[in-house]
Amino acid sequence: MKIRSNLIRFALLLIVAVSLAGCRGYRSEDTPFHFIINLLNQPKFNAQTLSLTPPQGAVAWGNNALNTEDESREQAIKNNTVFYYGKTADGKFVSRIPMPITDATLRRGQERFNIYCAVCHDQTGSGHGMVVQHGFLPPPVLWDTRVLAYSDGELFNVISNGIRNMPGYDKQIPEKDRWAIVAYVRAIQKSHQGTLADIPAGARVIQLAAPEKPKAATSDAKEVTKAPKSKKSKTEK
Repeated sequence: MKIRSNLIRFALLLIVAVSLAGCRGYRSEDTPFHFIINLLNQPKFNAQTLSLTPPQGAVAWGNNALNTEDESREQAIKNNTVFYYGKTADGKFVSRIPMPITDATLRRGQERFNIYCAVCHDQTGSGHGMVVQHGFLPPPVLWDTRVLAYSDGELFNVISNGIRNMPGYDKQIPEKDRWAIVAYVRAIQKSHQGTLADIPAGARVIQLAAPEKPKAATSDAKEVTKAPKSKKSKTEK
């Protein structure tokens, strides 16, 4: 009987000791001591921190840019901040489009503009698109003074990330097409701000002359005709 009671006491003490050993106590700012490290202190990069530059030949993982038509390492890493973000290395917007502007570029920009932008801005850029006609807030006209003051990099940033009630299109439109849209927007602005003198003489289709004013009629030019008087015949009274 005595042995049995001692075993019960020992079991209770063992349970209490194990329970106390498992308690961490009150909250503390001190680094806890780990008896078994178990890879808790391994060198690693935490979430939302920059990693090292991947070595040549490494495959980028989890980047949506790899799902586009132009799959390349440069597109995955996006080291060229001017082309992919419209900014220089120190974060300033670029003033010019960083690629050649050709007729094919403008046609591509017009096509993409009509698909993604015309629903609000309409195809002329006046801001009377179909969704605006159904109650959506109208955007500014593209030749507004404030829009004209934007640099090419700022326009690229607006297309990419949106502004105010305009959503961003960085997931829908590749960077090359976004720059093509910027070029086409500049063409729209030029069509409203330019003059005939801006067009090279060889590229002008026709130059309409001012209509001639009609000449005023003079008294000398008027021909006055008088009807001959008929002679009355003498009648007998």
